[in-house]
Amino acid sequence: MAAHLVSLGYEVWGSRRSLNDAQPLEDKGIRAIELTLPAGLRGNEQLEAFLATDVMVVNIPPGRHSGAAAQFRSNVEELLKSAKLAGCKRVVFVSTTAVYGAVQGQVTEVVQPEPETESAQAHAWLEQYLQDNWQDDAVVLRLGGLIGPGRHPVRYLAGRKGIESGHTKVNLIHLDDCIQAISQIIGHWPAEHVLHLAAPSHPTRVEYYTKMAELAALPFPEFVTGEDKVDDSKWIDASATCRLLGLDLRYPDLMAVEPELANRDGE
Repeated sequence: MAAHLVSLGYEVWGSRRSLNDAQPLEDKGIRAIELTLPAGLRGNEQLEAFLATDVMVVNIPPGRHSGAAAQFRSNVEELLKSAKLAGCKRVVFVSTTAVYGAVQGQVTEVVQPEPETESAQAHAWLEQYLQDNWQDDAVVLRLGGLIGPGRHPVRYLAGRKGIESGHTKVNLIHLDDCIQAISQIIGHWPAEHVLHLAAPSHPTRVEYYTKMAELAALPFPEFVTGEDKVDDSKWIDASATCRLLGLDLRYPDLMAVEPELANRDGE
């Protein structure tokens, strides 16, 4: 995303947790700084310049270890407070459609979150924090499951047996469409401030992961048979977000997108 914004002519800053990891950002025209949360958010001129930005995109993984969700919430809250003190004007917070929890059927942007997992609860709390403290200067973008170069869940399901919930629908979105959406938000600040994004096709897990394993020449996953079909499983309707942002998704048909198991640089 940062490289894409550079190509559009933006001055882009990016953070990594170490200087060694930051160097590749510099090679792409991104002004890189070292930043490890929660320490070191104040008293550093370069960091204060980094935080005093026109738009800050916050996209931080919460981690999976014990206590990770609480630490994630605390870290992002501290980052947002520091950014406001430094003079940051606007925030795009990349959240997750997991905040909807077990909501069933069609899910539009106005459906209230019902987060179940600790991670989803932390995301929902931060969404509310932004709405309370940044108001119209914050946009929440809830993304479905991410697919794209070097990232595809079929890797982890291929060859597995006894997988449950095979007839629930998938809610996925390609990296390129995420980048397109965030770029549109930055360039044309929307009137609505809670958005979400998933491809408009919602095959069942059986249909999707069997097809993706076939396309990737991986062993087929085996789902539990005899389950009742779940016709009212959650499916994310992002048509309003797409209209608002003027998005024409590049990858609307998930069944037609072959898994990209390698990164685009070949790794």
